Amino acid sequence: MSYTQRDLSPLVRGDDWTLKLVLTSDSSVLNITGYTFWFTLKESVDDSDPGALQVTSTPDVSTSPTEASQGIIYIKASKSLTNSLAAKTYNYDVQQVDSSGNIQTLLIGKVKVVKDITRSIS
Repeated sequence: MSYTQRDLSPLVRGDDWTLKLVLTSDSSVLNITGYTFWFTLKESVDDSDPGALQVTSTPDVSTSPTEASQGIIYIKASKSLTNSLAAKTYNYDVQQVDSSGNIQTLLIGKVKVVKDITRSIS
């Protein structure tokens, strides 16, 4: 499985972000039970990981049938993480780590982060 190059629609600084992925192979959903997913956002691809926005997610296994068995993963970045981002275009990728520890990059691309208008809520 190779990665897909895909730019995301613009996201707003200071918002809670949710990216929904449905993983398939040859038009069949993948069972991703036991997998972990990483979303990393960097200004430059050469920036170090400690300075990047990184989110780790695992598929939900509490529903029946489970979202994991249907290949569904939600990657969420809270407003506390996105609030300090500068408005600009960033590089991102999404990687999966399967239950055996194998790493696979699924998506690589760019995403524009735009300024929010409201900076405080009373």
